[in-house]
Amino acid sequence: EKMVRANKAMAEKDYKLASELASQAQADAKLAQGKANSTKAQAASDALQDDIRVLREELDRNSK
Repeated sequence: EKMVRANKAMAEKDYKLASELASQAQADAKLAQGKANSTKAQAASDALQDDIRVLREELDRNSK
């Protein structure tokens, strides 16, 4: 949910909110990753981490 909100904020050029939400989503993903006991959960966590990385790259490009 936070990634959806972060992407929406990014689309609305609210880069500060997008960054905050991306940070929260990343913390949530890391927590989930730490609790992950299955390969499927680990794969989902990895995919979310990739989405967050892409969003951060976009934020970096747009904030310059």
